[in-house]
Amino acid sequence: MAYEPLHRSPAQTQCLTSLIEHCEACGANGRVPVVVFDLDGCVFDNRPRQVQIIREFAAQHGEYELYALEAHHIVDWHLSHALRNAGVAEESIQRVKDRLSAYWHRQFFRSSYTLYDHAMPGAPQFVWRTFQTAAHVVYLTGRDESMRSGTVEALMRFGFPFHRPRTTLIHKPDFASDDLAFKSEALREIATLGEPVVFLDNEPGNLNIFVDAFPEARVVMVETDHSPRPTRPYEHIPRIKGFLL
Repeated sequence: MAYEPLHRSPAQTQCLTSLIEHCEACGANGRVPVVVFDLDGCVFDNRPRQVQIIREFAAQHGEYELYALEAHHIVDWHLSHALRNAGVAEESIQRVKDRLSAYWHRQFFRSSYTLYDHAMPGAPQFVWRTFQTAAHVVYLTGRDESMRSGTVEALMRFGFPFHRPRTTLIHKPDFASDDLAFKSEALREIATLGEPVVFLDNEPGNLNIFVDAFPEARVVMVETDHSPRPTRPYEHIPRIKGFLL
C-alpha cells in the first residue's frame, strides 16, 4: 500500500458519490448526519512534511545524499525503506537512519511542520460536498493539542470547511495518549453531534472500532499508508485511494 493521490476509477467514483447520497438521504429524513474525517494519510498527505524534515537534517548533518529524497520515495512508516528508495547506499542506510530517527520524531510532531502538508487532491471539495448536505463535519485526528494551531491554519489554507457552524476539530489531549483508545473514546462526543453516518480513515484499527460502534454507518478506508500494527480492516470495508471522482 502506498499513496496514489491522483488515482481515479469507476469504483472510487461510485463509492464517493454514494457517501454524498447517503448524507443527503439522512438529512432529508430530518436527521443531522455526522461525517468524520481523519487528517494524516486521509485528507492530508504528510509526505511533504517528512521531505522537509529529512532535507533539514541533511543540511545540518552533512548527509547530502538525502537531498535526493522525494515524496514518492516514502511508502510506509519505515525510514529505511524511504532511504533505500531515494538511492542511499545500502551500507549507509542503518547509520543514517540511526542519526535521523530522533530528529524526525522531534520535528514531525511540531505544529509548525504541519504547514508543509498538502491536501489530498479533491479532498477539500469532497469535504465541502458533505458539508453542503447539512452534515456536521468532524476532523478526528491523532495529532495532539500542541499541534492545533498548525492544523487549523492548514485546514483554512487549503479551503476545508472550518470555523463555521457544523464543523468540529477533535485532537488527542496529549502526545502520550494511545491513538486507538483516544478515537474510541471520542466516538461518544461525536454521537452527541447528530447521527454518525460516514467515517474515513487510513488506519485499520480506527475503521474497525467505528464499524463496531455504528454498524449502519458507511465506513471507508483511504489506502495510503498506516502504522505497522497487525490489525486488518474488516473485509467488507470498501477502499479508495483518494478523493478524485
